[in-house]
Amino acid sequence: MKHLPKTICLLLAAMLLLTALPAPVQAGSLAGNYAYVVRTSWLNLRAGPGLQYDILGKALRGEMIDILSYEGGGTWVSVRVMSSGQVGFMDSSYLASAPEDVPPTPITPTPVYPGPIYPGPGSPTNRRAVVRNPVATQFLNLRQYASYAAPVLGIYYNGTQFTVLSESGGWYYVLMDTGLRGYFRSEFVSFDLSHVDPGLPVAQGTAKIVSSGGRVNLRQGPGYSYPVIASYYPGKTVTVYSKNQAFWQISVDGVVGFMDRKFLSTSGSGGGSTSGTNATVRSGARLNLRQQPSTSAKVLGQYPAGTAVRVTRQGTEWCAVTIPSTGATGYFMTRYLNLRGLPEMPTKIVKNASGGFVYMRARATKNAQVITKVPHNSVITVLIPAGTWSRVRFGSTNGWMMSAFLK
Repeated sequence: MKHLPKTICLLLAAMLLLTALPAPVQAGSLAGNYAYVVRTSWLNLRAGPGLQYDILGKALRGEMIDILSYEGGGTWVSVRVMSSGQVGFMDSSYLASAPEDVPPTPITPTPVYPGPIYPGPGSPTNRRAVVRNPVATQFLNLRQYASYAAPVLGIYYNGTQFTVLSESGGWYYVLMDTGLRGYFRSEFVSFDLSHVDPGLPVAQGTAKIVSSGGRVNLRQGPGYSYPVIASYYPGKTVTVYSKNQAFWQISVDGVVGFMDRKFLSTSGSGGGSTSGTNATVRSGARLNLRQQPSTSAKVLGQYPAGTAVRVTRQGTEWCAVTIPSTGATGYFMTRYLNLRGLPEMPTKIVKNASGGFVYMRARATKNAQVITKVPHNSVITVLIPAGTWSRVRFGSTNGWMMSAFLK
């Protein structure tokens, strides 16, 4: 047999090499299939179909990915990472129908901050844990992804339990009992559920926040020089732990801090609120009740300052309300209401039974342009609770979402 020319040998070798590597799957044919991360040490999971979107997590080379749909445009697909259950977008250029037949590139772990991670041997995966902050009055941020720059999904105090799903670079990916997922710094997490912090003194009773000038600040320490943790409308019931100073130590829905005692009433009057209501029309206002949440909507009636109102659905711009004195229902602009016992920032959690995305649209109709896709279990802020559709904010993006997906 004669020797083949050198160029032909090189060509044959290249062809054999190509057939030995997993070929990338065409993005359009991925939907409903499984794929593997290839040709990179890890692949970022993003909040939208492009590099400009936030990073929600990542999958290492060789990890299996569940392809949900091909809706991203270009090479982007919506996926579920099998190991973590996270949903987002990935560039299908780094996905293939079979894993690479090469060992994965070692990844140097990110140095962690000093402090205990978890006691005892074994992996933290799927273990119950608890928030353990060295400063009992401070809270721990739950982040959207493993970075101090990531958006905060919620705040949690000592004693809050959850399940740790995985760990990477000093961050725990966790599942809260409400179904919300996110990231905690590991040094503020303990796996010793039997340990009880000395915590707060015995509760001395309850009080109600009172004010004629709007919201009242809850501070980290007993004085106006301390940072503000949160602020609350009059009428909110609090638990009182200490009355020894001008600032009382209290907790509001699990948030612990200090409040000036002149804004706290233990008389039980609640500031003279009407039973079954949680708001009043602000002083100096004669407020139009609108049929829809719009200044151009039909006016159903006008109500003077002090009118007792029951907020049935809260938004930062408009509230759906009922007027007990007349039985009328409609919408009031939020800025003209004194709210009592309601959250400072009305939020909901996006829930999709399939575990995928929910569309945010430019207008309140299914035919409107899709602005972005909001992942299952994301936290959004309600701007306008308008019946079948709600106007919401996700991160810095505003749009309309079907209310049925908001829990």
